[in-house]
Amino acid sequence: LKEHESGRILRLMFKLAYINERPEFGVDPRWSETGDCYVLKLFRDYVFHQADESGRPIMDLGHVITALNKLDSALDEQIVLLSRDGKSML
Repeated sequence: LKEHESGRILRLMFKLAYINERPEFGVDPRWSETGDCYVLKLFRDYVFHQADESGRPIMDLGHVITALNKLDSALDEQIVLLSRDGKSML
């Protein structure tokens, strides 16, 4: 990765980290399992929590870099986001 590219990716990861998993907002209805924050949680899972058919974690740095670069460049590409229990799909 080039230095400027890794800097952009790091800033995106920081922004996602600031938004996701905020326990102080656990009782705030605007911060529930619906809406924009939930979509960001699902996106975080898509980027960082991939698993194979057996449920074993997949550690694919290429997938992470590609997904974050697409987010950064605002590509008009659709992806499927699944809830952890697999019952919700966006």
